[in-house]
Amino acid sequence: MAIIRDGKLLGKYHYAFVIMFCCCLVQAFGMGLILNCGSLFYVPVCEDMGFLRSEISTYMTGYFIGTTLVTPLAGKILTKYNIRVVMSIAITILSAAVASMALGGVILHWQIAGFFVGAAGSCIFVLPSATLVGNWFIKRRGFIYGIVMACSSISAAIFSQVISLIILNIGWRAAYAFVGIAAFAVIFPAVQFLRKKPTDIGTVPYGYVAADEEEGALPNMRGVSVRRAVVCIAFWCLFIFAGIASFIHGGIEQHMPGYIESIGFTASFAAFIVSAQSVGSVFDKFLMGWLNDKIGVQRTTMIELVVIALGIIGFITLHNPALLALSAIMFGVQDSLMSVSLPLLIREIFGSRNYTQIHAWIRTGVGIFGSFSGVVVGMSYDSLGSFVPAFVILIGTCVLAMGCVALAYWDKRKLVWTTDDGTVVDKDAHVSPRA
Repeated sequence: MAIIRDGKLLGKYHYAFVIMFCCCLVQAFGMGLILNCGSLFYVPVCEDMGFLRSEISTYMTGYFIGTTLVTPLAGKILTKYNIRVVMSIAITILSAAVASMALGGVILHWQIAGFFVGAAGSCIFVLPSATLVGNWFIKRRGFIYGIVMACSSISAAIFSQVISLIILNIGWRAAYAFVGIAAFAVIFPAVQFLRKKPTDIGTVPYGYVAADEEEGALPNMRGVSVRRAVVCIAFWCLFIFAGIASFIHGGIEQHMPGYIESIGFTASFAAFIVSAQSVGSVFDKFLMGWLNDKIGVQRTTMIELVVIALGIIGFITLHNPALLALSAIMFGVQDSLMSVSLPLLIREIFGSRNYTQIHAWIRTGVGIFGSFSGVVVGMSYDSLGSFVPAFVILIGTCVLAMGCVALAYWDKRKLVWTTDDGTVVDKDAHVSPRA
């Protein structure tokens, strides 16, 4: 590419920041617009089509089945093939699946569309950004993760209001069409600028300082082999941790508008609470990204789980509008749990060498647990007339997740890191970032 010289855009700007900007757009118009705003359609679709809450929640069941089945394959595809080609095909499928729901008439349509959103989304907003940021940044990696992933929350905060207005004034079918077209119009051009690794354009990650390598040498990826990773305790602890994070996310976020309305508030206030959670998660991701760099990933993750549990307790016990908004902001930390801390946990424990494939396999835990989270919470409401029993269970899963993280770090001590040529390296001897 002529505009890239010496690993810099126009010979001036480190290309890592081009990667960051493109990832911001992918997360904003992928996860933010498509996934995080999806729950806004539940109530109007159910009221118009006569579906139960548990039935419309099977859209996310289809999503999680798609992401569970395809994510491991996506990890291999993204590793082996040109990332721009893979993501261009994926965003075409993803946008078409979302837009197609404008034509939906039976619940099966949402289930099939959800499957394709999950399958294609694994190559758009599930794996690529975490992989690219990790490959391109060493200095302030956690904070950069926070910036990129915060874009999904900023997008959700803005578009939740836009989508609500479209639904109110034109209808939910027009809103689905808007989401599909807008996502394609932004993400397709953005992915054309992506490069998988700095070595693809003959440069090094931002903040890289050669240690044992010869001066001027390109960095050597280090980490645990895929075969060794999938049989260790740490892998399965993070698998369960990822599943719990997904269960919490899907179980509450899918039903947030419905829950707020069920305790006596209006649909417009429910949309405000969704926006409050999204705005809160923007600051949460910046803060948690900074904390990951400052005090470490393990401690930051524990703090996140405590804050999430307090947010859920607030939903159950505090029905004052201002306090509900505060609870939503606290619960918004769960976005950074999956999007910031989980990728950092995987990279810190297993290294960068086979990160994409190991991340992909762990993300199947997200799909398995998440596929029934919305349905379980929806069934709680349909059968008991209340979301509270399910919310109480979710508080308990936060404690279980803490145990999984602690056990994963205990097992990390037994793992052996190697380079691509099989050389055993010290996993604690990290490459130094530039000041």
